[in-house]
Amino acid sequence: MPQISPRRTLTALTLAAAAVGSLLVTAPAAHAGDYLDACLRSVGQRKSPNGWNVPARNFSPGSSGVCVKELQFDLSSTIGIDDADWPDFVDGRFGPKTDKYVRRFQQSSGLEPDGIVGPRTWESLISRTTD
Repeated sequence: MPQISPRRTLTALTLAAAAVGSLLVTAPAAHAGDYLDACLRSVGQRKSPNGWNVPARNFSPGSSGVCVKELQFDLSSTIGIDDADWPDFVDGRFGPKTDKYVRRFQQSSGLEPDGIVGPRTWESLISRTTD
């Protein structure tokens, strides 16, 4: 096996680090609504009570997918997520953490805190996270 010089190894590592660094700098940050279009395409849409386009189905514990990612992202940008709950919060799975924040959001929005994300909860979330 041929020997690789320490200088070449260092050069290769430097180039690799620069490439990774440029990916991190140029990668777009997620914004509220980033998953909404994909969600609406995947489940269809309906009008909320005030005329907003919202997902055509309800979501609750056990749900998963791009619509749950949208829900989680919207929750994090509207009511905030506790530091202890933040790691992997936007994972597309409607589990206990998501349920807790859905109910918190519903309560603070004057909605019934039932943990079911239907037209009124979607409308309230989307209206707070879009221009």
